[in-house]
Amino acid sequence: MPDMGWVQLMKRAAMEAVNASKPCTYCTGVVAAENPLEIKISQAITVDEDFLDIPENMTDYNASIEIDGITHECVVKNSLKAGDEVLLLRKAGGQRYAVIDRVVV
Repeated sequence: MPDMGWVQLMKRAAMEAVNASKPCTYCTGVVAAENPLEIKISQAITVDEDFLDIPENMTDYNASIEIDGITHECVVKNSLKAGDEVLLLRKAGGQRYAVIDRVVV
């Protein structure tokens, strides 16, 4: 029968190795600036757009809509604004963040 202390030690070592690799995790942030985009995650951490993956639906983008069989081009104004609270997914390794959505309070 294996030594339970040894098994627990191995489990602990494995968990520490996973945590040290900085697996994906989520957090929230607040848009501090719009152009260039900056999101403040904590007092000490502000991330700029070079480290952010932003989905199209959180930008101003062109869209085609059809009304009564006629296609119209329009601009959807949905970019992030200063003060918006956003949900972020920190990618493994902690170097990049994916903006998931706005947080509605």
